[in-house]
Amino acid sequence: MNTQPCSERLSGWKLDAKYWIENTLKQLNYKKVDEPIIVEDWFLGDVWRIPTEKGNVYFKATASLPLFSNEAGVCDFLAHIFKGKVPEVLAIDKDRRWQLTSDFGEPLDEDVDLTVWNDAYQVWGEIQSLSVEHVDKLRQSGCQSRSIENLSTQLIWHFNQPEIAAILTDRNIVFDNNFLSNLEIAIHKLKEYSLPDCLAHGDLHESNMARTAESYLFFDWSDACVTHPFMDGNFIYQFSETNLKQKLIKNYLSNWRHYLPELALQRAWQAAEPVCYAHHTLSYASIILNASGGNEDDVSDFTESFTRYLSCLLNTIRHQK
Repeated sequence: MNTQPCSERLSGWKLDAKYWIENTLKQLNYKKVDEPIIVEDWFLGDVWRIPTEKGNVYFKATASLPLFSNEAGVCDFLAHIFKGKVPEVLAIDKDRRWQLTSDFGEPLDEDVDLTVWNDAYQVWGEIQSLSVEHVDKLRQSGCQSRSIENLSTQLIWHFNQPEIAAILTDRNIVFDNNFLSNLEIAIHKLKEYSLPDCLAHGDLHESNMARTAESYLFFDWSDACVTHPFMDGNFIYQFSETNLKQKLIKNYLSNWRHYLPELALQRAWQAAEPVCYAHHTLSYASIILNASGGNEDDVSDFTESFTRYLSCLLNTIRHQK
């Protein structure tokens, strides 16, 4: 990841952020040893690294998008109830979506094998299961409420927007009543298993997980929401079919055995696949519609992700018919 020194000629909100960081660090008795380094600077938010005598501190400002969480508020709440499983939050300005966190090390390598995924996803399932009793406070902290019941209506609205409609036309993707009917059937089938809504990360992959001495830590909570637990299965569903993948799924589902027996959980997991793809199709559609500040490459990447998940959704619905 490219980094660069924070310019001394900052203006606007970034200048305000620099002053806030300096004042907050003083209040926390953290002495800065160098100027902030820009780690990430794009239309979805900024990440700065601030070297201090107590180690690196990270500042993050997250964009205000329709389906984004208030990440600062969410992280502050999660750090209290899941200590050690999320970054340590030093300070937040919830209204401005700013947060300062301690350094937690490096994310997992992109090429980690499924044994690591198995261990991390098991921990994630434990967090989700425990979060059920906190869903009201999660919403209050800044989590979006994204019930699967609303998916079809939300997708219709997004698909009818000119930017998204143009992508569908360009990729020869047909969006019709038959598709909607099949999606509604899939959602209804999943709801019949009556698993409770809980915390969902929204972008759960190896680059948003880190290994700690005791367990695993999860970060980058901009897509955090309250919804069906299996909406975080998008990467797992796309893994090649192997015995290790089946072991991973079985271990993850064990966190929900106090709600359903094992066989019913396996069926619920299978039923959730198209709904999961619909959830992420919607996430990317929303980002595309709010990408006016993004550069061409970023928008192109999100467009590819949108069409990939939509294709997965269409293929899975056809397969399950």
